[in-house]
Amino acid sequence: MATRDFHSSVKAVQHLAAAAYTTTQTPSSGVDTRGFESVEFVIGIGAVTSISGSPQSTWTFKLQDSDSESSNFSDVTDSSLVLTGSAASPVTAPDSSTGVFLTIDADTEDSKSYRVGYVGSKRYVRVVATAANSPGSTPLYVVALLGHAALAPTAD
Repeated sequence: MATRDFHSSVKAVQHLAAAAYTTTQTPSSGVDTRGFESVEFVIGIGAVTSISGSPQSTWTFKLQDSDSESSNFSDVTDSSLVLTGSAASPVTAPDSSTGVFLTIDADTEDSKSYRVGYVGSKRYVRVVATAANSPGSTPLYVVALLGHAALAPTAD
């Protein structure tokens, strides 16, 4: 039973449009977190067509942050800033050297949704999706959920 209003204090922002991708996707701009105290990214990935091929096709995902909307992004490698480990995620912490928090490299891991939170101090955050070993045309999307709005209700 839903008894509290989540709708008025959250904003959804399309970060990577739903499409079939064959190559690495690095959004040119980060999601602006100004006016919100939390951010959660939802990553939806469809079937990776050649995931069981040789060499094995993969998609990896990492967070990057910056004080600028479209430049000076750095990989977020500090595990205290990246919230992972949901029941569906095969990863429990970001790689301390690359920032990769999710690797899709098995047919039991594609065709699912994953989520990751960010609790850092930078204003702009983005998700980079890296394709390796020709994963074929893979449907995927990334949506940012901005929460704990300073002013509610939030605008669309």
